[in-house]
Amino acid sequence: MAAEAHSTATLRLTVGDLRIVHPITVPSAPVPATDVVPALQALVNAVVAAAEAGLMKSGEAISCRKGCGACCRQLVPVSRTEGERLLALVETMAVERRDRLQARFATAQAMLDDAGLSNRAGRSDRELSLAYFALAIPCPFLEDESCSIHPDRPLVCREYLVTSPAELCAGPSQEGVTPVAVPKVSMAARGLQDDGEDWFPLAGLMTWAATRPRSDVRRTGPEWVQRFLKGIGRK
Repeated sequence: MAAEAHSTATLRLTVGDLRIVHPITVPSAPVPATDVVPALQALVNAVVAAAEAGLMKSGEAISCRKGCGACCRQLVPVSRTEGERLLALVETMAVERRDRLQARFATAQAMLDDAGLSNRAGRSDRELSLAYFALAIPCPFLEDESCSIHPDRPLVCREYLVTSPAELCAGPSQEGVTPVAVPKVSMAARGLQDDGEDWFPLAGLMTWAATRPRSDVRRTGPEWVQRFLKGIGRK
């Protein structure tokens, strides 16, 4: 079987005050949007790394560490493309692990339902985020206060870093928490497949999976990247 052909290009982006030069490699042939997620993850990582480098020059340091899982109880908005990628990841897991994960998702969804947060109901994103955090729902992928899928974690999770003491992150009002100013490039994944699509909470992944719209749209890797870059310009 012939090896899959790939296209490589060097992206030169200006995102906020950051200048990003990043090589990106994607399939040359038409593929589902999920096939370019690894490339988008690497791009977001490059943006975050540039923000961290600027932070270090000012003498500040990231306080986030493995085992500090307070931020893993926040509302994590996930795009359709990322949701589909995560579902595929779950399917590769051993049955026992998948069953434990499904149970945690069911518990999280029940908590959302009981609190009336299964839909936005006219709330702003900020109001929804605060109400969600107040429930202290651990991300179903959280194990021993660490992300069990760290290499494959959602794009937005990569962008959340703080310089304030880690213990402040658990406060209900987030008072004193100082996030790093990382441009929210992740938002460009929303609408990647369909301009009208929206995000959903990561904790509701399995509920979303049962009703999600199906799509067989395929584009070349470079075309998907161009759509993502246009999304950055719209945010």
